[in-house]
Amino acid sequence: MKSLNNSINIFAKFKNYAVESVLEGHPDKVCDQICDAILDAYLEVDESAKVAVECLGTGSFLIIGGEVFPDISMVDINDIAATVYQQIGYVKKLNILNKLNLQSEQLRNVILNGVAGDQGIMYGFACNSVFNYLPYGVYMVNALAKEIDLLRKRTALYLPDGKVQISIKGDYIDTLIISVQHSINSNIEQIKEIILNQAVSKIIPLENINNIFINHKSNFIKGGFVNDTGLSGRKIMIDTYCGLVPHGGGSLSGKDPSKLDRSATYMTRFVAKNIVANELAKFCLICVAYAFGFEKHIMLEVKTDNPENDVKIAKIISEKFDFRPKAIIERLKLTKVKFRQTATYGHFFDSKYNWEQIITI
Repeated sequence: MKSLNNSINIFAKFKNYAVESVLEGHPDKVCDQICDAILDAYLEVDESAKVAVECLGTGSFLIIGGEVFPDISMVDINDIAATVYQQIGYVKKLNILNKLNLQSEQLRNVILNGVAGDQGIMYGFACNSVFNYLPYGVYMVNALAKEIDLLRKRTALYLPDGKVQISIKGDYIDTLIISVQHSINSNIEQIKEIILNQAVSKIIPLENINNIFINHKSNFIKGGFVNDTGLSGRKIMIDTYCGLVPHGGGSLSGKDPSKLDRSATYMTRFVAKNIVANELAKFCLICVAYAFGFEKHIMLEVKTDNPENDVKIAKIISEKFDFRPKAIIERLKLTKVKFRQTATYGHFFDSKYNWEQIITI
């Protein structure tokens, strides 16, 4: 068995670990995609629009809540939600309850002044891995989820809901677990064989995996909201680093760039990645904290593989990168981003995202 090209073992705690991702039809991810599609629609009409949208799906119902400005009626919320639901692969009609409100003046006035609209803590991480500067497992589990989704769209052999999990021991993948939704008359053995040969093997050589379980000892006929309640913002670990590094607790999808839960999370990743890409550290973890009404962050902490250099790197960061809310939006061009694409496979998976760009420091 080949050894994985996995540089993250500089963290002893990463020697043995497990990571998870979900398919685009997972109920929580359906909600995230709907929220970000609504956000995209508002920003297309007015790139200064303020949006904080949440969704809850259960059975045949979808409840949409949150706050927007300047005008709730700027976009057709129900049409966007129904379209995304169908594009993912669900055919039954949703009963949509739109309970969006106008953003409060108390919050809006603060944000318009260019200061933090809330207190919060955000983390960014990168390591010297060839897998987009992410831990091997984090990158691979999302790559597998994406490939399984693409295979479904090519073959229509199975249905949208599903999960992927990888367990790594030392330098090898010990266990790969895949669960996909399927129709009652599906040939499960055929589905397994095709997923292995046309999806998994494209990402990871099968001989590099000790154990593989696909729909192990169970049927997965009901999926989506019919099977399990979906809630936006519930997959924050999958959205970031699968729990391998700290998380401040704030979700990302459905929030416009003025919300630091989103923009500062992108900024910390951008900075951490560029510290590593410029060979200033083998890994970099950045924590930034904000307080309501403050223009600048109240704390920025840096941890690398060489603690003696942390102060020096923190100084470089303070000189080269501006963490003020408006500066983050401008630097990463966040008003130009189509956010729905970020709502699956993690927000740092695609090297083409604005916050994934490598610069010279």
